[in-house]
Amino acid sequence: MRVSFLGFRSVGTGSGGVERHVYELAVRMAALGHQVRVFYRSRYQTSLPDAGPNLRLIPKFTLYSKHVENLSHTLCAMPEAMRDADIVHIHSMGPTLLSWLPKLCGKTVVATIHSLDFQRDKWNALARKVLYLSAWTSVTFPDATISVSRPMCEFYRSRFGRAPVYIPNGINPPETRPLERLAGLGLAPRGYVLALGRLVPEKGYHYLIRAFRQLATDCKLVVVGAHTHTPEYVRSLEAMAGGDPRILLPGPMYDEEKAELYSNARLFVLPSDLEGMPIVMLEAMSHGCPVLVSDIPANLDVVSGNGEEARRALQGELGYCFRAGDVPGLAALLHGLLQRGDLPEMGERGRRFVLASYQWDAIVEQTLGLYRSLLGRG
Repeated sequence: MRVSFLGFRSVGTGSGGVERHVYELAVRMAALGHQVRVFYRSRYQTSLPDAGPNLRLIPKFTLYSKHVENLSHTLCAMPEAMRDADIVHIHSMGPTLLSWLPKLCGKTVVATIHSLDFQRDKWNALARKVLYLSAWTSVTFPDATISVSRPMCEFYRSRFGRAPVYIPNGINPPETRPLERLAGLGLAPRGYVLALGRLVPEKGYHYLIRAFRQLATDCKLVVVGAHTHTPEYVRSLEAMAGGDPRILLPGPMYDEEKAELYSNARLFVLPSDLEGMPIVMLEAMSHGCPVLVSDIPANLDVVSGNGEEARRALQGELGYCFRAGDVPGLAALLHGLLQRGDLPEMGERGRRFVLASYQWDAIVEQTLGLYRSLLGRG
């Protein structure tokens, strides 16, 4: 099959889970003999991953502006994406506003929804309305729609009467790494709490910093990530840290540095108000890093599709959870967990669970199976 991927920032190392998701699909599909084209935005592509003979990585013009960046890039990439393609696969909600174009040209269109973007705090009222419209287009024009989480499938079913196909994110078996590259940060193995992701308000890092400052502990807190059009939020986090030498905001980290952080953290915290399907939670658990997460549906969905079953799993079996936005509750749990000696055992249970449940090869085959059914190829 000839497949085109578009609607995201970069390939592999990039700004978030969407980029990792696309990379894993594209590389594996190309290795299986399919012809894959991936369209990216040059500003965010710090390096190009190895591409075999069946994988083409193609930069396209982009207007780098908060409100038109995604649509401008998708529009510029669309003509070449459609050329000779069996499948035009659009990732993210906003770009599906243009999903009628390949349909009009007789192409088979698939959309993957990674999050409910209209709920993000960074958008003004008009942008949220446009993004809500894109939620409708994402299940109206494409021949099939994929959601990476079951709670999002339920949202679409209840709001639009159409349920996407559930195909989650995946995880690779990680490489455990000693603290070498990050020695300059003054970190010690099991001597810090880690939070990692885009520095945007819905990730809830302000809750975490406020909770951590209430603790009397020698542990450090490392909040790693880059902002996406939210520099004022980063400044607010720096002000909230208030010169506390235990709290570090070193910026984004990738590849070996990120593996070092996961491999040596005492605890990983994901305090989000909003997630699609949190790859960082999968990554932390795959390293055997114990997790403490907010109790939003997307986080609970990682360990179980059922809310009550998930809460039981996140009461010490596979991790812990706290009520989203509850700073005193988060501080109390952090205090208690940092005193415990059995966190490594919980981390090992989580590692075995995610590596068995979220395998990229199986996810790629589910996606290819959907393509085949749409194309009438069995």
